[in-house]
Amino acid sequence: MEKEKEMEKGKEMKKVKILLVDDSTYVRTVLGSIITEAGFEVADEAADGEEAIRKYMTLKPDLVLMDVIMEPMNGMEATKAILDKDPEAKILMVTVLEDRGLFADLMKIGAKGYILKPFSKDKIAKKIKEIMG
Repeated sequence: MEKEKEMEKGKEMKKVKILLVDDSTYVRTVLGSIITEAGFEVADEAADGEEAIRKYMTLKPDLVLMDVIMEPMNGMEATKAILDKDPEAKILMVTVLEDRGLFADLMKIGAKGYILKPFSKDKIAKKIKEIMG
């Protein structure tokens, strides 16, 4: 019985590891600060979709925060590629585009949600908690 309680406690204390993907160093820095302050852990960062796929496959983070607009591979293409390789991947999209068609497309390919820029610590923390259960 004691061991079960310890194991449950260990599960609760495990920090959610997040891969940050954005072509802007500034945005990655801001997101990293917000995520850390909210009690999550930054697993690593990527500056484009191709790097995101490589790092996801190596690190297997609990969640990916993925910008939509990046070059040479955008966030939508990277999300599709990651989900093709790992259908259980949890990806939260981050975008400046307020476009209902885009949001519908993101959900169709398997993204777990989206956050509009500019974002707040509370909004990001709430969305991460919703996705992670």
